[in-house]
Amino acid sequence: MKVSKIELFHIAIPLKTPFYPAWIPGYPQTENRFTLLRLTTDTGLTGVSAGVAFAEEREGLGDVLAPYLLGLDPCDTDLVHQRLIELSFLGWRNFWMEAAFYDIKAQAEDKPLWKLLGGTDNPVPVYWSTGAVCDSKTHIPICQQAQREGYAGVKLRVHADTLEEDIQVIQDTRKGVDLDYPLMVDANQGWRVTIVDRTPAWDLKRAQNFVKGVADANIHWLEEPLEMHAYQDLAKLRKTSSIKIAGAELNAGWHDIKMFLHFKSLDLYQPDATVSGIDDILKTLEAIQGTELGFNPHTWTNGVGLWINMHTYALTDRKYPLEFPHEPGSWTPGVRDGILKVPIVPKDGYLKLPQEAGLGLSVDWNKVEQFGKLYFSMTEEELAVKVVEEKGLEIAFAIKERRDKAAEKK
Repeated sequence: MKVSKIELFHIAIPLKTPFYPAWIPGYPQTENRFTLLRLTTDTGLTGVSAGVAFAEEREGLGDVLAPYLLGLDPCDTDLVHQRLIELSFLGWRNFWMEAAFYDIKAQAEDKPLWKLLGGTDNPVPVYWSTGAVCDSKTHIPICQQAQREGYAGVKLRVHADTLEEDIQVIQDTRKGVDLDYPLMVDANQGWRVTIVDRTPAWDLKRAQNFVKGVADANIHWLEEPLEMHAYQDLAKLRKTSSIKIAGAELNAGWHDIKMFLHFKSLDLYQPDATVSGIDDILKTLEAIQGTELGFNPHTWTNGVGLWINMHTYALTDRKYPLEFPHEPGSWTPGVRDGILKVPIVPKDGYLKLPQEAGLGLSVDWNKVEQFGKLYFSMTEEELAVKVVEEKGLEIAFAIKERRDKAAEKK
């Protein structure tokens, strides 16, 4: 079996009202944008994945992607991972594509992906993850609703100009919520963006003072309190903190995770399969097995990303719940999951793992056509023609011969 066709789509799903994400202070997001990948094999199996996008920045990706991935055995995930590493040498971070290959591999073995990876079929507890900067008047009712509906907690966001404002809004929100109901806080300092508002960056002292200021608010973890590569300062914070420290959501992969582990920077590891890729998440899970460290992946991308990460979460003991992104009025399941046949919605605070082979992802291709555009499509035959046109027939045959010999050595 081999990959015989690659397709890439720009997706833009309009939001009903502008969404102001805490991670880009002051920026009005009006669409859910991402790049959708569909792989087709010579046996007819298809695999999908998605990578979050700001606009159409991946417009030229297809031409460089096709020579690396067309003709690959999708079940050879080691070689797939290596090819994605090679692509990164040219500046692209493309481990989000890995899930499409795993989708095909699991289908070929007639297993759900979570089962192929070694996960268990227990219900998946979720916590409600808000996206806007916390406002007690808005978020107290959300916390109360989440508690009524069985969510395992609520994550709130802080991103004010002053430390005092950040502490006060968490304290005010906690006053409206039962003290024993889990609240988490995300400072969104890991990958700070200042294209609109220029809110100050947190340093170690500010993070430590925030922890002290909310120490009596029963905060279950503090997420991304410092820049994503501040391994040593995160370790210092963790040593003094009464609250668990979480992070690694957009770090580049295993080489970053190894640094966190070396310096003992985090209590809770949250790499995203649509950023780090599945292989590096498996390495992370293996590294923390048998320790006091926890894992629950970041999922604030889109419905496809949430679904993919749920498969990796199935490898855990469910001690920490899975992130369920939802900011009422703007970033709702209908918008987040706009290309799926049915939005992903928990029941009594739990999601059920799919039983279908592969990802079991119910993409509605009519909605893909409605909200997106196909901007790249290429088959093996079309790639061969392109190589002949660019390199000449003699060189094209020589390249094919060398690649065939390399494949035989495997």
